[in-house]
This record gives sequence, C-alpha cells and structure tokens, in this order.
Amino acid sequence: MKIVALVGVSGSGKTRLIAGLVSEFKRRGLRTCVLKHCAHGFALDTKGKDTWSFAAAGADGVAMAGPEEWAVRMKTQDGRQPDLRGLVRRLFADADVVLVEGGKTARFKKIEVLRAGVSGALLTAEKDLLAVVSDAAGMTPASRPVFEPSQTAEICDLILSRGEDVMSEIMLEVDGQEVNLNPFVRTIFENTIRGMVASLSGLDPDPETITVVIRKGPAPKKG
Repeated sequence: MKIVALVGVSGSGKTRLIAGLVSEFKRRGLRTCVLKHCAHGFALDTKGKDTWSFAAAGADGVAMAGPEEWAVRMKTQDGRQPDLRGLVRRLFADADVVLVEGGKTARFKKIEVLRAGVSGALLTAEKDLLAVVSDAAGMTPASRPVFEPSQTAEICDLILSRGEDVMSEIMLEVDGQEVNLNPFVRTIFENTIRGMVASLSGLDPDPETITVVIRKGPAPKKG
C-alpha cells in the first residue's frame, strides 16, 4: 500500500489534484481510496433523517449500508483527534493507494500543493516532503521534485516508486505454537487491540509495538 498526504492552504488546488490522481490510478487498475481530514468538522447527514436522529439522540456510532456501498460515522474517544494512520489501516486495508487530503500533522509523507497568489511559505518540514506541485516558479525548494498540476501521470509514477507503507506485523502464539492468521483475522486483531489502547489516557494512540500476554495461573518465576 502507498499512502501519501496532499497538503496546502485552502484554495491551493488539493481537491482538483487528488481527483486527477484518482482517475489516473484507476486507469492503471489500482484500488484507490481517499481520506479527507476535516480540521473544522463536517456534516455527513441531513437534519431530520433517521441516521441524523440516531446521532442526535447520542449514539456513539451510526452506520448506513446500501446495495453497493456503506458509510459509518463514529465519535472519537473523549473527543480526541482521530488517529489518521489507524483509520487508514481500519478502513482501507485492501487498497493499493490511499491519498489523504489534509493532515498536515499526520505521520505521512506529503506532497504540498502551492498556488500563486494563494500560498505562502511551505508548510511541510523537508524530512516529510515528498514533492511539491506548483503553478508558479520561485516558490519551491530545490531539494525535492517539482511538478505542475497537470502532470498527474508523473506524480502517480513518483507515488508508486516509493516503498510500501508497511502494515503491522502481527504474531499469535498459543502455548508456544505460532498460529497462522489470514488477512481478515489479522485486521480484526489489530483494529480491536489498537482501539482499546487508543481509548486509554496517557498513551500514544498509535504506538509502534503492542505486546499482549494472556496466561492462566501465576506468572513463571524468573531465574
């Protein structure tokens, strides 16, 4: 899976660029998903509809399922900012490419979109910057590739040339015997454990390593 965030100020052209990239990736036969980060919240429902009524009544989660698609709206634990990497893992585990619109502070490689008369200085630290897309000269760093907004094929090539964004390694042992897990069960394990960890205060909501040991009886003596 390739995961890249496209960032820039409002009006810089992120949405139009992402739509072009999605079309190009789909033309190449790749399963492509988009996660939009809404820093100021969003409206998914229409007032007065059934699902709006459920949410207004206090439901922590509301899902809608139709013949060919589904959608879900979930409240975060304690009103905290959602973990974008966790959402990508949970929602798009079988995607070839995931494009994130926004997410300046998320731990993704980023392509920054600049537009003359709209953008100012770069928002992205150089270590996190994959490339720049700009319609004006003189606004871009010399150390990173620079593309014009129309160069969607070339931008897709760059994204696909990156190494895979590795999903988690998950190992289950029962009485010392390692158990093979299929992708669906691995996803359920990871999402369940990570969700429980994210609900605990004072912990990193997206830790690198989680170890769970379930043992009947007292722990064996050391030494």
